[in-house]
Amino acid sequence: MLTLRLPHPGSLVAFAILALVAGGFIALATFDGGTPTLFSIGPYLGRVLAFSIIQATLSTILSLALGIGLALALVRRVFPGRSIVLAALSTTMVMPTIVAVFAVFAVYGRSGWLAELLAFFGWETRFSIFGYPGILIAHVFLNAPFVARLSLDGLNQIPAEHWRLATAFGFTPTQVFRHLDWPVLRAELPGISGLIFLMCFKSFAIVLALGGGPSRSTLEVAIYEALKIDLDFGRVAWLALIQLVICLSMTALLHWAFTRPPVGHTIRNLVRRPDAKDRRLRIVDTIVLTVGALFIAPLGFSVLTGLRNILDVLDEDLFQAFVTSMIIAAAAAVIACLLALALASAARRRRLVLRSPRIAAVYDFLPDTLLAIPPFALTAGLFLLLQRFGDPSSAGFILLPLINGLAALPFAYRYVAPHLLNVEERYGRVAASLGVTGWAKLTIMDWPALKRPLAAGLALSMALSFGDFGIIALFGGTELVTLPYLLYERLGAYRLDEASAIGLVIVLVAFLLAHVSGRLSHADD
Repeated sequence: MLTLRLPHPGSLVAFAILALVAGGFIALATFDGGTPTLFSIGPYLGRVLAFSIIQATLSTILSLALGIGLALALVRRVFPGRSIVLAALSTTMVMPTIVAVFAVFAVYGRSGWLAELLAFFGWETRFSIFGYPGILIAHVFLNAPFVARLSLDGLNQIPAEHWRLATAFGFTPTQVFRHLDWPVLRAELPGISGLIFLMCFKSFAIVLALGGGPSRSTLEVAIYEALKIDLDFGRVAWLALIQLVICLSMTALLHWAFTRPPVGHTIRNLVRRPDAKDRRLRIVDTIVLTVGALFIAPLGFSVLTGLRNILDVLDEDLFQAFVTSMIIAAAAAVIACLLALALASAARRRRLVLRSPRIAAVYDFLPDTLLAIPPFALTAGLFLLLQRFGDPSSAGFILLPLINGLAALPFAYRYVAPHLLNVEERYGRVAASLGVTGWAKLTIMDWPALKRPLAAGLALSMALSFGDFGIIALFGGTELVTLPYLLYERLGAYRLDEASAIGLVIVLVAFLLAHVSGRLSHADD
């Protein structure tokens, strides 16, 4: 008797994601005949591409310079309050972009702290944050701490024995950097710089608020304006296709570049670096830490000023926006983790059971490709499908958690996939010999090892979705308001006191969720 063998759930998920993306782009490209041509939008496209590449390149260079400088200074120096500095860097890493926009306004705006300080000394400033200055400040504020933390983690993995040998051989600071620090940084830099360039190239909220006009637009902002203002779906299709090609190429490079070199297992006691005693390096590190503090601290503290205005915004609007944000974030996190679990399970089966590493690599690469897909273009295409086959009035409530869940999938996958692989390598043969498969295998063998990483991925996905100001910019209004959208409304009305309080709420919730994620992910270390 023939038995029908059902496809693996991970294969169905992979097919569903590909069909969803393809269906959205096809609906977008075929709507109203896709009237504009690439030639007709050529001059506009050239300006947008030039600005996107220039600002992303400058943002990446500045973020790398400050971030690596901070990492080297922090790894060489032990001082009171160092743990607070590290915690502050971690907080900045999870800060939503719309909150960073507020921070730039509060510190460098026309009536910001810098203007007030200069006015106190009788100096008048004509500095404008719109355009390159504000965009670069916001991008470096968000990305330099990210570079510092990743680089610092890599530098801390250098085995203690290497430092003892460097001390025994009397390495100079130059030799320490050349033989110990630089190999780690060289391995980290391609992936970090590519990831930062990709995020800045796709930047939306920062460029939308601080760009200062149509001439200062990224492709993401141009897609949003074509949708929200012009309803030009043909132009959206062309812009999305170009962004997809660029970002997908960058994502493919990131997929193999963003790996750390293997290090030997060692007992990592605190070992004093031989270059820590160098007086010249001490001066350099002091200058770097001071510059970093003067740049990052005011922007970070500007959010804390919202504490004095928190009572002014505790109303029904804030409560409803908070509840809406939490519901959307929870739904997006569940979607991201379920998809990650299915794809990771399929990749594990292909790699270890069926011995097909190339097909397994496709499953591993699929989540990363979602980083390259323009979310506004995908949302527009899916909205057109809903309009054709369903009820478009509920599009926002359906598409917001779906698109945010897909955006969080690459991060959730990184929590789930390694643990599933380790469990299979340890207990897979025993389970197969006992005939434990399917649901029984998931509950008996996988679940004990998955509980913490899955919860960590859930918390991080919620943090990413909770503070996201992206798709809500299309669907936000009187019936659908999240906290980031409420903050954007207050900024647009120049009600900075209320904006500071709302921003503080967003940062606190995002930080708590990210902190929970970090604690869970390191609980077994």
